[in-house]
Amino acid sequence: MTMTTRLRLALHRLWRQEDGTLTIEFLILAPIMFWTFLATLAYFDAYRAEAISEKAAMTIADVMSRETNGISDTYLDGVYGLLQFLTYSDANPEMRVSVLRYHDKTSLTPDGTDDHFHVVWSEVRNDESTGKQEKLQTSDAKTMTAKLPKMGNEDRLILVETWTHYDSAYNLGMRNVWGGNDGDGEIKDIVMQTYVFTAPRFGQTCFDNTPATVDDRIC
Repeated sequence: MTMTTRLRLALHRLWRQEDGTLTIEFLILAPIMFWTFLATLAYFDAYRAEAISEKAAMTIADVMSRETNGISDTYLDGVYGLLQFLTYSDANPEMRVSVLRYHDKTSLTPDGTDDHFHVVWSEVRNDESTGKQEKLQTSDAKTMTAKLPKMGNEDRLILVETWTHYDSAYNLGMRNVWGGNDGDGEIKDIVMQTYVFTAPRFGQTCFDNTPATVDDRIC
C-alpha cells in the first residue's frame, strides 16, 4: 500500500469518525456564538437608533408644516427639546431648520440665473460647546438643488436636518474592520444625519420672535 493510499484512508477515517466530547465542542463554539449574538444586538440597536432619528426629524417637519403662526426662538427651543426626548442615543443632538424658496431659471434673482433655492431663514439648535452646524446660507442651498424636489417658482419648503451621535454599548473587538469615525473599527461615534423636507400646509412659515409686530416677520 502506497503512502498516498494510506494518507487517503486515514483522512477518510477521520472524516467518518463521529465520536467526540460535547463539552470540548461547546467550549470551541461558545465564544463564536456569544460574539455573534452581541454583534446582532449591536447592529440592531444601531439601526433602531437611526430609524428613531429619522422619525423624529419627520415629526418635527410635519409639526412645523402645520403651523399657522410665526416660528420663534422659544418655539424652536421647544422643538429641540422634543428632538432630545425622542433621540435617546444622544442627549445633545444637532438640529437645523430652514425655510427655502424656489426660483426657476426664468426668474432673474441676484443669487443666480439657474434653478436654485433661496434661504428665507435658517436656525440651528445644538450644544454650544460641541455643536458644529451653522445656519444654512443660500450658497449652501444651491448645492442642495439636486437633492430637493423641483417646485413652482416662488414655492417654499421646510427643510429639517438633524445630526445624532451614536455609541454602541458593546465592544465587538473588531478594530479597523468597519472603520468608525475614530478609526478603531467599533460601532461608536457614528453621526446619523437626517434630511427631511416638506411643504408648508397653510401658505408660508415665517420666523417671528414678536408675533404682534408684523414688520419683524421673516417670510
